[in-house]
Amino acid sequence: MGSPNKLFLKFLKYKGLEINTDEITVDFIEEFKGSLDSYNIKAAKIKKEKEIIFKQRKVWINILSNDEWIGSDLLLDSDGIIIDNTKEKIRYKNMLDIEITTGGWSKNKFKISTDDSDIIFEINEDKAVPLKEIIEDNIDNQNRDEIDALLELYELFDEGKISEEELEVRKALIYSDDRFCTNCGAKLESDAEFCSNCGFQVFD
Repeated sequence: MGSPNKLFLKFLKYKGLEINTDEITVDFIEEFKGSLDSYNIKAAKIKKEKEIIFKQRKVWINILSNDEWIGSDLLLDSDGIIIDNTKEKIRYKNMLDIEITTGGWSKNKFKISTDDSDIIFEINEDKAVPLKEIIEDNIDNQNRDEIDALLELYELFDEGKISEEELEVRKALIYSDDRFCTNCGAKLESDAEFCSNCGFQVFD
């Protein structure tokens, strides 16, 4: 039957099961593959990989340039991804489809289809699925106003212009469904064109 895969052995350890190798049957492994535990372990693995990529904000890829594969960092930005070697930027809003196909040498082919072209690169297979999920999350959940406001806030905080307490308060305001005056901070009526507190003209 061959040796059981690492994920299956990890499952046995996770469940605290002590089973001899000769007791592991094909049926036993098939039962595991369709179990909730299997999906949970895979989901936890992908989540951990996504967190690593988010922390690094970049992954190493090989990209085809002038009929030659060259190495480059792929940088994750607030509104798109950047091929560091060529400085080409692909915005999330222009991405139509993402496809992963099997490659060689522990690499996967990663294709991003945009409005007018396809970009194809190779990426380590462990990074392919997490990167695909991160990009899809950014495509589905992107809110330009929130992202821009948060980037400005963190820049102010990094420069020491606002305290951590003020940072948290202003972040809460950004995520709130309520509207607030950008001049004085007073809460606005849902259809207000001017702030009732300071008279400042407000915009959606």
